[in-house]
Amino acid sequence: MKTIVYFDSGCPVCAAGAAHWQGRDWARRTEWVDLMVQPEALTAEGVSFAAAMETLHVRDRHGRLVAGGDAFLLLWDQLPGWRWLSRGVRAAGMERLFDRAYRWHSRGRFEKRCSSGTCPVPGARSMS
Repeated sequence: MKTIVYFDSGCPVCAAGAAHWQGRDWARRTEWVDLMVQPEALTAEGVSFAAAMETLHVRDRHGRLVAGGDAFLLLWDQLPGWRWLSRGVRAAGMERLFDRAYRWHSRGRFEKRCSSGTCPVPGARSMS
């Protein structure tokens, strides 16, 4: 089983990030699921569409689902040339700080996009 990365192609920053990381996956260890194409991809896990869009989610090769900064670390673990970064964060004991920084950065991202009434998901309503 490959590591599965759930991402939002409707967010320009997220789409660019996904393209960047996909290009670094020379070993093809990851599979990418676009939540704009498969909005129900995480609902069986109890993760609502809005929550899935708020932060990065990654499923490891053993089926464990993680979110936020931990998801980024798991992604970097799979990328040749980037493992050193996840290992460095962990070795420094900075996982919590990294997760908090990531969640602060992504906080409200999807909600802000939808507040304009232009949620690009079929059936989605404005969240304002």
